Amino acid sequence: MSSLEFDAAITGAREAASAASFDVQKLPEDSVERQALHNLVTAIDHLIQAVDQQAADTDA
Repeated sequence: MSSLEFDAAITGAREAASAASFDVQKLPEDSVERQALHNLVTAIDHLIQAVDQQAADTDA
């Protein structure tokens, strides 16, 4: 995967995670589903950050 393709994939993943986070906020605040989805979105966001940082460290 080229650097340009990687950057596009990371950008797409961030956009999708952001959209999911926005949608989760529409669920009732006290719902179990909202908390579960929030936890999944948070986990995905951390994975995106880790992959992006690993790639940056590899490029350095």
